[in-house]
Amino acid sequence: MTNANDDDELARAIALSLQEAESTLAAQNYEKEQLKLALAASLGKTPDQLTAREVLSLELEEPESEPISNKRPLSDVIPQHEPKVAKSKTAGNTRYWDGVVKLTHVTGFTGTTYIKFEDIIDKYCLKKAFVTAFVGSMEFINEHFPDHVNMCIVLHGRPAQAGQISPTRLVIHPPMKDDRYGVFHTKLMLLFHENSMRVVIGSGNLDRWDYKDLENVVFIQDFPQRSEPCSDLPPFANDICDLLDRMQVPASVKEELYKYDFAKAKAHIVASVSGVFEGDEHKKFGHTRLAEVVRELGVADPAHLPVVEMQTSSLGALTVLYMNELYRSFCGFNPYTDDKKLDLSKTEPPPVRIIYPSRDTVLDSRLGPSGADTICFNSSLWKKPTFPRKVMHDAISHRAGTLMHSKYIIATLHKRRTVGDPSLKGWVYCGSHNATMAAWGKLTLARDTKQPKMSISNWELGVVLPIYEDTNIPAPYRRPVPPYRPEQEPWMQDREW
Repeated sequence: MTNANDDDELARAIALSLQEAESTLAAQNYEKEQLKLALAASLGKTPDQLTAREVLSLELEEPESEPISNKRPLSDVIPQHEPKVAKSKTAGNTRYWDGVVKLTHVTGFTGTTYIKFEDIIDKYCLKKAFVTAFVGSMEFINEHFPDHVNMCIVLHGRPAQAGQISPTRLVIHPPMKDDRYGVFHTKLMLLFHENSMRVVIGSGNLDRWDYKDLENVVFIQDFPQRSEPCSDLPPFANDICDLLDRMQVPASVKEELYKYDFAKAKAHIVASVSGVFEGDEHKKFGHTRLAEVVRELGVADPAHLPVVEMQTSSLGALTVLYMNELYRSFCGFNPYTDDKKLDLSKTEPPPVRIIYPSRDTVLDSRLGPSGADTICFNSSLWKKPTFPRKVMHDAISHRAGTLMHSKYIIATLHKRRTVGDPSLKGWVYCGSHNATMAAWGKLTLARDTKQPKMSISNWELGVVLPIYEDTNIPAPYRRPVPPYRPEQEPWMQDREW
């Protein structure tokens, strides 16, 4: 028989175990309730109003990417921490007065670096809006933007024209370089709230796939309303105004910009406009505009060339020569206007890693091949002997199984700089530009004038931000990026699954 003391010890042990279990369960329930409250608040609901699907999303929650220590080399990572934000005094919603880069929401994942479309537009406080979109976006626009909100919508289409499709909806097709080639691919929103306006520049199309199922990236910055309109715009706002002009947007939209204070504008605009630009204008758009921004940042130094990661959702006919053309601009140099030349190999590609999903990554993804409609590459281009296969690296999302529609460039300097700002480590780009000539343009000399000439097929838009030791910008893909294995191929739409 069991000794009485042993029975007492056993009873105490069982009681203690039950107490610990109850405590753990209580903590878990408390955490779930807090998550439920936070989810309800983010959706503008009470906890009792949450749907079963919304409650289920709490069970699907996965932790964010682990915070990345700044002690690791910048060649491996960009630290990922949430920047400081402020609350709007009028709407009570988050306002990003200092600018922020965020990754778009994907169903089943939560985290502070992710943002939902509803939180981007803040429709309950929205007074008017300007948006750009691609073919098939009107249903999504009408679903998310209230009917009473006056909107100017620039859509891909030919010929260039404008039309009022409802009392509150003006639709514009911008001019294109020619009747056959090029697309309007810009992702820009100007959202006018009670006492501020929000600029959103990103990679996502206005459809549910890009804001619920695919990885995309957005730059967001809010600007306060001025007490009186200004007479001149600073560079950031002036670049946007120039784009609106070239899209043939009504003057009333551009005039709105003069009502806001852009003094804290954080990013540098890099746009592509469908057209041919000669003389001084060749530096305004495409990759030569990017070169100008790199120079402005102070990182154009032939003694300190960057290593570049270029993440894309579409690939064109890359060659070593065109990669060299891009890399010169990534370094801040123009072959036709700079005295100093970069000595690049004509046979070996420059230090640029192209990040594009392998066939394996697409097949293993949550959506599978049916979710890769906007991930584009052709097998005929892959077979060309001029295609630099050794630059290819796989695009692996932090959110397991998620396909990426983002466009992202990270340029990092590896040698310690002795000139300029030594804390400046490089730059990062996010926006709509894919790794194609149609997006970034082709730089040549005009035969008749012998002037530099930039020819661009697409409309595109992105922003460039400097990278410092403590920069807090989330990269959409896992780093360091894995090169393709010998047996791997990129995802190609025209191949059998």
